[in-house]
Amino acid sequence: MSSCFPRVNTNRSMIQSLAGIATACALVISGCASGTETTLSQNTKGTVYLEEVANWSFDASHPAVIDQQTITKIVKGLYRKDDMGKSSGMPVGGSKPMRIFSDEDAEYLSPLLAQGLSKAKPAQLVGFNISSSAGSGSEPITGSIYVQKGSIYVTIEEGAAQTGFMPESVARTEPAPAHIAGDAPGAMTMIIDYHALAKTPMPEAMPTAKASSSTTIASMAASTPANAQAISASAGQEVAQDEFLAQKLSDLKVAKEALAKKNSEIAMLRKESQWMKRELRDRDEEIKALRLTKVSGKPAPKKKSAQATRAR
Repeated sequence: MSSCFPRVNTNRSMIQSLAGIATACALVISGCASGTETTLSQNTKGTVYLEEVANWSFDASHPAVIDQQTITKIVKGLYRKDDMGKSSGMPVGGSKPMRIFSDEDAEYLSPLLAQGLSKAKPAQLVGFNISSSAGSGSEPITGSIYVQKGSIYVTIEEGAAQTGFMPESVARTEPAPAHIAGDAPGAMTMIIDYHALAKTPMPEAMPTAKASSSTTIASMAASTPANAQAISASAGQEVAQDEFLAQKLSDLKVAKEALAKKNSEIAMLRKESQWMKRELRDRDEEIKALRLTKVSGKPAPKKKSAQATRAR
């Protein structure tokens, strides 16, 4: 009987140890699943933040100091092919490459992304959510960027279908891991050799998605007569407004010229008025001087000579 007690104690100790390990694992998993964020910038344009990746396999080369010009090349180099209109589902622009971010977006994002990469920890990436000006009425663009083994990884999660990078020689694409893309379906990661990119010139000007609006209008006009009539009426209104503004500008120019002429005439009248006042003042002085001269030059009256009277 005595030999059984140690066995029971040993089993109980093992159960307690397993329970402790399970609890610790649960705490670790819960801590891993809840990534924390640190906001770097937040305004009406968008938000840039540091996010802790909820995956133990993620190990970035952070902090990473990369010059802002290289980051600008990355932001401007991302593009998509404008194959289909988002709302109409129709071909748009003949598959022309369109920049995802405009120059204004690049000016806003580049310094913040460079700052974020220099502050990020190995378990963090730099996330962004921006209302891009590249597309009229487009939804905000959400994505992330991080550095790993000499390359920069850029993922667009929502808001734009990323398809390529300029120049193509320094980049390649691969499906984005779920812990990077936030479980966004079909998200792709652009892997860029930023050392090679730093030696290339700034990407040439490429039309942004906003530039395809005229093509969208043309395709809509060709789709249905009703749309064609509506677009024609809208175009007619724009022409009428332009003509109205041109007429108003012309009238304003004429009014300015007339006002300048009147101001010139008023200035001449003021000069003539001053000249006349000066002439009148001089004449008044001359008249006073003449009067004084006449008064001083008048001979004094002669005294009557005394006449002798005969005494009676």
